[in-house]
Amino acid sequence: MTVGAIFGSMLETLRTQAAHPTRPIVRIERANGTLLWEGASGQARADEGGDLTPQHRFHVASIAKTMTAALVLRRLESGVFGPAGLDARLVDLDVLPGRQVERLSRYGSADCGTSITLRHLLTHTAGLRDAMVDDTTQLGGPAPGSLIGRLMGEGGDSARAWVPWDPLRPDDPDAGVINFFLNSGIAGAALGPPGRVFHYSDTGYVLLGLLLEGVAGRPLHEQLREEIFVPLSLRDSYLAYRDDPPCLGSARRPEADCWAVGTPCLSAGVNLSFDWAGGGVVSTARDLIAFLRALLGGRLFDDRGTLQAMLDWQAPPGLEPPRNGVGLGLFRMQSSCGPLIGHSGAWGGKMFYAPDLDLYIAGTTNQSASHHDWHWPFLEAARRAAVTQFPTGSER
Repeated sequence: MTVGAIFGSMLETLRTQAAHPTRPIVRIERANGTLLWEGASGQARADEGGDLTPQHRFHVASIAKTMTAALVLRRLESGVFGPAGLDARLVDLDVLPGRQVERLSRYGSADCGTSITLRHLLTHTAGLRDAMVDDTTQLGGPAPGSLIGRLMGEGGDSARAWVPWDPLRPDDPDAGVINFFLNSGIAGAALGPPGRVFHYSDTGYVLLGLLLEGVAGRPLHEQLREEIFVPLSLRDSYLAYRDDPPCLGSARRPEADCWAVGTPCLSAGVNLSFDWAGGGVVSTARDLIAFLRALLGGRLFDDRGTLQAMLDWQAPPGLEPPRNGVGLGLFRMQSSCGPLIGHSGAWGGKMFYAPDLDLYIAGTTNQSASHHDWHWPFLEAARRAAVTQFPTGSER
């Protein structure tokens, strides 16, 4: 059986036998950059149809956190955080006014916000709930009182545009993402003091985006474009709603639809601007692999120690399998074919390097309800069949 037939059959199985229909894109490359296989299946858009292709741009969601972390580490190299480096506290970096930093975290009767450091945010150990999916009583879901829960719930305005923080309306929960976090009660229900427990939180990465804009004096989308996308020739990558290409049409066509179970978000007019530094990038499978290869190859940093710090795996309480290590904007997990290094996204996005196979895999299912380990069988098939001996192939 040819490599195209093996992976093509797996792609169709992924599309048709999932609990909720997916529209997958998969790309696998050898470590030297040559294409092993790529494929896509299903409709690109619910509103106008058309076949999905391996070249389609898609919303990568939380994979963008790795890019935000890379920018933070580049600023670390420039010394802007002072002698404390990654252990610098937010309250000392003018990310938010001091009183607002205090309000970021309340655990029991103690305000813990002034103890939060950059390292806590990068490793999801600040104790902060996730404004996107958590509320005061429920973790994930999204919970009814979370930002996404309210937007997508009955009477919610899913088409509204969001800013990360509005300093002119600090007490208005509808003014911005951090405004919502501070004034919806979520900030007052911290899961632990900073540094004690792992809890995945987009909130922390929105704060890191604000930090980056403050210390660099220019918008986050310009930093991503000028320091990552252009130098690495990631021609199909941009920060959505802030740096959209001129050719982008109405309802964000021709980006691939991302589905929230049964809702095709882009075709339905859902505005995804809320996640910003925590997940706002649009990219392709090819670009994601090129980014991860450059990152792990040390091309984004001047000091080899910076990448080593990024890959200094920790296993704090609360980190659960298959993840067995959290770094600075990256995760290590144990899969059926060995360790994987990279990041996932809420729409089924994947960007990983498999050291034991010396292969990179990236792609998406464009479905929030897809199985989180859908990429494992593709890598397992590569291992079993010793596909590094097969010629390059492509399926659509």
